[in-house]
Amino acid sequence: MLIVVLLLVASCCKNVIAFRTTTTTIAITSPSYKKIVCFGSASYGNEDCKQTSNRRKLLLSTLYAPFVATSVPYASAANLPQSTGADLSRTGSIDTLIPIIAMKQSLESINSQLMTEKGKLESNECKSILQTLQKNIPRAENDFKRIFDSYSTPVSYKQKFLDQNAFLVYYTRGFDGPGRSNIEDDASSNIIQTRQYGARNDAWSAMDDVLVELEYGQRSSDTDAGELAALVQKVMLAFDYYLSLAPAADVEHANAYLH
Repeated sequence: MLIVVLLLVASCCKNVIAFRTTTTTIAITSPSYKKIVCFGSASYGNEDCKQTSNRRKLLLSTLYAPFVATSVPYASAANLPQSTGADLSRTGSIDTLIPIIAMKQSLESINSQLMTEKGKLESNECKSILQTLQKNIPRAENDFKRIFDSYSTPVSYKQKFLDQNAFLVYYTRGFDGPGRSNIEDDASSNIIQTRQYGARNDAWSAMDDVLVELEYGQRSSDTDAGELAALVQKVMLAFDYYLSLAPAADVEHANAYLH
């Protein structure tokens, strides 16, 4: 219908009408027309395009507006966790939990040390603490998160389906058939995965703050022991929450193995 109206306008104006949609530029031409009507950026790449009267531009903008207004709204899904290259064949095992416990024990050791310190730390003290932490804690974000992902509940098929079919799920409001629960209702495994993912991210964000502060301190001798201890304790809280999602018996066995 829109094209027919444009053809009629073109016939009346005896011109070639060029207009731009959200994605393409459309031109309606006829060998008998000698002028070109420009609209928006449609003149780009067309040297013969001339500016026309305000009346014609107003007419074209009137025709263009309904086309934009009726565009289909965009729906997007939340991004799934990006792969860190973790081996997902042993998720949930004590073997993959042990490295996480080892990181936490390193943090506990440093926290105990900092509680006895007051004032500024010397550069060599910051360097020593940094070296102690990095025996069990990777400096690179991806390496850090990979340790967690090796233990965490992986993204489920349902979560992948929701992500890949976000448009459909959005417009059907999660309808999954008569008598069936809403497809967006979280299963227990999805809830655990989401919480583990959030705790992992919180742990890294806080851990990075600690490492940055220590790297600064070993150059400047301007790191306050109390402030650093507060940062370390923030990391420990994220670890504590993550480990609270694991079976208590597994956490106990992992701790016993490292002692």
